[in-house]
Amino acid sequence: MSLIFLVCFILVLVIIVEISAIALKLTGMDLHVARFQALSALVTVGYTTSDSEAVVKHHVRRRIIMVLMVLGYLGTATIVTALINIMRHPLTLLQVGTAIMIVLLAISLASSRKLRVHLDRGIERQLSRHHSLQKRSVEEVLKLDREYGVAEVVLKENSFLVGQTIADSKIRDRDIFILAIERGDKFIHSPRGNQTLQAEDKLIVYGNMRNIHLLLCWDCTR
Repeated sequence: MSLIFLVCFILVLVIIVEISAIALKLTGMDLHVARFQALSALVTVGYTTSDSEAVVKHHVRRRIIMVLMVLGYLGTATIVTALINIMRHPLTLLQVGTAIMIVLLAISLASSRKLRVHLDRGIERQLSRHHSLQKRSVEEVLKLDREYGVAEVVLKENSFLVGQTIADSKIRDRDIFILAIERGDKFIHSPRGNQTLQAEDKLIVYGNMRNIHLLLCWDCTR
């Protein structure tokens, strides 16, 4: 059973890395960078000074990395113990076959992009309920202006913007400019006027804060 336990334990560590990466993303980090930092912390591998400063200076990121480091040391000890038990006791064909089936099933699930996106969004929704993980908007950090600033808007399916191009939506007439669109794993910088907006798009917008909040309220009440 040591082999099956080892395979399942490694899969649990992979899941922990993904959850931690999404938690780091909620603090404002890029998801790919967050995954790298989470994995580096778990396997106790260092990274560049600039990356480490970005973690140390942020109390929430620091806590996440500390937990991963502790889990990494405990995980190493557990894996070594499991390997010793495997070497001491001969493996049966049933154990090897079960372990291979678990690995193949995990690979099959991980290769499904749709499932990964769905799971990532589910985890992000659960983690976003934790107040300390909610990232501050850029206008709070930079204090751009009381009237103008930057915010994130997630388009719901019933939003009047869904299905329209940026040009057709006349959103610029409301003093709101879309700086970028986050769509699943894709990030669209400086979208053009012919870009069609879709449900669940996360818009990074700059403009009149009153108009932005009115837009959000409209989306909430529709």
